[in-house]
This record gives sequence, C-alpha cells and structure tokens, in this order.
Amino acid sequence: MIYSEKIDKRQITVDKTLSIDGCQLSTARCLLLTAYCLLFLIQPSFAQRAVPEHGGVWVHDEANVLSPATKAQLEAILKAERDSTSNQIAVLIVPSLEGEDIDGYGIRVVEAWKIGTKKNDNGVLLLVSIQDRKVRIEVGQGLEGVLTDALSSRINRNEITPHFRQGDYEGGVKAGVVAIIQAIRGEYVNNEPPARKRGGRSPIATIIIVIVILIIASRRRGGGGGIGGYLAAGALMGGLGGGGRSSDSWGSGSDFGGGGSFGGGGSSDSW
Repeated sequence: MIYSEKIDKRQITVDKTLSIDGCQLSTARCLLLTAYCLLFLIQPSFAQRAVPEHGGVWVHDEANVLSPATKAQLEAILKAERDSTSNQIAVLIVPSLEGEDIDGYGIRVVEAWKIGTKKNDNGVLLLVSIQDRKVRIEVGQGLEGVLTDALSSRINRNEITPHFRQGDYEGGVKAGVVAIIQAIRGEYVNNEPPARKRGGRSPIATIIIVIVILIIASRRRGGGGGIGGYLAAGALMGGLGGGGRSSDSWGSGSDFGGGGSFGGGGSSDSW
C-alpha cells in the first residue's frame, strides 16, 4: 500500500511536470507564431524605395511629369554646366517616397550615383516627390559654401514650389536648375519670396529674363563659361514654343559621376 502510494505520488508528479512542460512548449510556439505575424505586418514599413540606375542620364523622371523635349533641354543645360565648370547636377523626380524620409533617400541616391568629382565634391541633386509634395536640394560638401542651406531653401520656396502649386512641374524644375547654377556662380539674387500673383508676369517672361541673365553672365566670364551659358540659353529658348524638337540622347555615361562627398547640406521643403 505504501509502495503503491509512492508510485501514485511519483506518477502524479511526473504528470504535472509533463503537463507544465507541454504548456511551456505551447506558449513558446504561440510566441514564435506571434512574432512571425508581427514581422509580416510591419515588414512593408521597413521597405525602402529603390534607387534607379544612373546610366549616364542626369534627368530621371520616374513620375512621368516632364515631356521628352523638356528632359532634353535640361540634359543640355546640365551637360553645359559639367563641361564648363565640372559641377555635376542631377535631377530625380519620383511619384512617391513610399514612406521614406526625403533626406535619407536623397543621401542614398547621391551615394549610389556618385555625383560630383572626388577632388571637388561638387555634386548637387534636385529631388522631387510628387505625391508627398516634397522637394530637396542635396548639396555636395565642396559647394556648401556657395549653395548654402538657406539659399537652397530660398530656391525651393521662391523658384520651384510656386510652379509646383500650379501643377507646372516642368516650369518648377527648369527654374530650380537655373537658380542652382546661378547660386553656385554667385549670381542668384532673389532674396524675397515672390508676391502673390495678381495677373503678374507670365512664365514665358520669366524664362526670357533668365536667358538674358545667362547670356550677360557668360559674356562677363568669357572663356569656358560662355559656352555653357549660350547652350543653356539656347536650350531654354527651344522650350518657349512648347513643342521643340527633342535631341538625341546626350552622352553615353562617359561623364558619369566620380564619387563626391555629401554631408547632408541643402534643404527640404514642401508645397
């Protein structure tokens, strides 16, 4: 009887232990399953928007808001600037950042594209996200002294976003590119935000004024700068008719970026 009782007690103890072990195993499985479910649910938030291949193209329009003629004009302006100054300016327009911060995405783009020369760190990226209504000018370390954070913000607010608010993405990108070039040369002088229009100056008049400034600046500098100025002016003039002839592809990547350094200089703004 006593032996039997011991066996029974021992059996009860064993059963309890197994029962406890079984409960722990079930809990572990539940926790693991829960962790997998949570990981599955939050995984999209960690996804980053892919950076398109540079491919020797300096104007990337992933949102399809630029006409082929405008893209060709901008490529001409940027090529003229590279040829005359070695400054490398790129444009990237995306439909959405897909939840990513525009500053972080901008850094990933310039690092992938290696904008600017290693010697001068003279790269600039104009980044636009249409659905997020955000724009950023990312400035290489070698140009931060002339294209400062404050000046970058002024260009965003005064030159680019007024066009974007009206749905004129082509006009905004053109104005931004020209203003960036002028700022690097120390010739950008727009210190105040534009007044609200009361039937004011037309976009065509503004472009003509910019062309005149480019030509005058080119004559003053002479030499290599003159070629860049005249090419940029000619490219912009070709767009005034609205349907200018699109040139064949500019460059095959021979003047692809050299790996300039970026330290977060520039400005992000919205419209």
